[in-house]
Amino acid sequence: MKRVILTALLVALGAAFVMATGQTEAAAPEVIANPPGTYPIVDEMVTIDVWTTYGAAAHDGNYEGAAFTQWFEDLTNVRMNFVEIAEMNVAQERLNLVLASGDLPDTFMNQQLFNPQQIYTNGLFGNFIAVDDLIENWMPALSQTLAENPGYAGQLVMPDGNRYSFPTLEGNCYHCTMSQKMWVYMPWLEELDLDVPETTEEFYEMLVAFRDRDPNRTGRADTIPMAAAASGAWRGEPLVSYLMSSFIYTDYFNYLKRTGGDLQFVANTPEWRDGIRYMARLYREGLFLPDSFTQNRDQLRAIVESPGPALLGAVPAGWYGVFSINSWEGSGRFADFHPIAPLEGPTGLRQTVFYPFVIQHHTVITRDARHPEVIARLNDWFYESLDNMMIGDRWWWPDVDYRWLTEEERASGRYLGRDGLPADIVELDTAQTYGEDRSWDGWRRLSPFWTTGGGGALDPADADDPTKQEWRLAVDTNQLYEPYKVDHHLPPGLVVADEYQDELAELQALLLGVAGSPGLVEQYYADFVTGERNIDSDSDWNAYVRELERAGVDRYVEIMQQTVRAAGY
Repeated sequence: MKRVILTALLVALGAAFVMATGQTEAAAPEVIANPPGTYPIVDEMVTIDVWTTYGAAAHDGNYEGAAFTQWFEDLTNVRMNFVEIAEMNVAQERLNLVLASGDLPDTFMNQQLFNPQQIYTNGLFGNFIAVDDLIENWMPALSQTLAENPGYAGQLVMPDGNRYSFPTLEGNCYHCTMSQKMWVYMPWLEELDLDVPETTEEFYEMLVAFRDRDPNRTGRADTIPMAAAASGAWRGEPLVSYLMSSFIYTDYFNYLKRTGGDLQFVANTPEWRDGIRYMARLYREGLFLPDSFTQNRDQLRAIVESPGPALLGAVPAGWYGVFSINSWEGSGRFADFHPIAPLEGPTGLRQTVFYPFVIQHHTVITRDARHPEVIARLNDWFYESLDNMMIGDRWWWPDVDYRWLTEEERASGRYLGRDGLPADIVELDTAQTYGEDRSWDGWRRLSPFWTTGGGGALDPADADDPTKQEWRLAVDTNQLYEPYKVDHHLPPGLVVADEYQDELAELQALLLGVAGSPGLVEQYYADFVTGERNIDSDSDWNAYVRELERAGVDRYVEIMQQTVRAAGY
């Protein structure tokens, strides 16, 4: 019903505009794209309106000034007009406003914009066009890629049988699949002669020592045992999934645990309550920074990078660049934060939450697009070769910034990618470091990317260089987290049937929250941890459980259960 009402409203607004102006917008002039694989794409230059985002850790957001932008325009004869480039912290809010306005660009491009449900909903509503014919007729490189990877290709197909996006796949980020990590400042352990904690109780005792035993030797009570960030910090949320998973499997995105085809909601269980008790204990005893519930990543990083003695002892994050400057240009503390293995909880539970590789829906073409076949051809260039992807993404050139490995080198076993598989290329520009305060000349994260394994080689010599984050992350993930990996994740690329979408969206907003607005689980978690509500009070706990029930938690699980069953589990 909501969709019908909104459709009627948009139609009415369109009619009102025509009546007010007395005319409709003039049709775009016909553009004939050149055959696939030939360049330029068009003989007469055309302009494409693009809406996109950037992440401050990977790019400065100046795509207009990037060297690749002008190079690509010269190659294709297509000018990219970036109508908005939103920073990721505010991107979802900005995106919602654009979609609600009805004034759409030609295309949205970025791998972190849309989840499968949003793709399907906007496709059904008509905001995004089906791209099946475009892929078949204008994108031979993508067509071949999908044919060679049927498992991933199937994730593009929506329940109505259509595809509404062009994909991206980063299938060699091994450490990303086990990204709920805890980082500890090792010089403090050494200073206090402490062992790396193996259990939740030993972790608590370590934090107490950080608080009481002056590990930074200032003679003041100025240390912060542990801190997190409420926004902008990958896997660094104050609802510390790393610690909660020592009590019960905790996937921060849905609070569901899958065992075979059966789902369980975990955030109303006795084990979840025990996990909150543990976190409340840390908070109550001054071991968990109160600002963790309000501060952003930059504020967390300011603590780590503060001049003078170190202040912070432990922090959850997907990698250390989330909370520190990962180069010698900062304090250098990035080199001394190391991850620790999952902790054994009071019942003996010790586990690593696993996130499988999944395609991301990168580029969509809107109903207002003037030249869909041109947009298709633009994107297909990236799928033509890994060289194209490297040029577009990083402005790296073969035999300048990297080279292809020989078959002998690949067979030697020396050159492995960050997934442990034989690598394809080896970097030549060893000064490159991901992140801080850098202006990229490529389209970092803006251009499509497709890698199913291997990728760039990790040189064993990197073991002695702490700035080589991919080596550190791959080795640490393999040694510390792989042994405890469990497969309770939801199947990748799930899409809910149309008749349940509105209902599920309302349930998720209430239970899980939406961008900038926490749901009941996070609200009560924060209240229990900070003491606003008493986690040891049966009355307070039962009130929370009843609130979840009133909000429809059972129906939420039922819809997700049906969706998992429909996916073949």
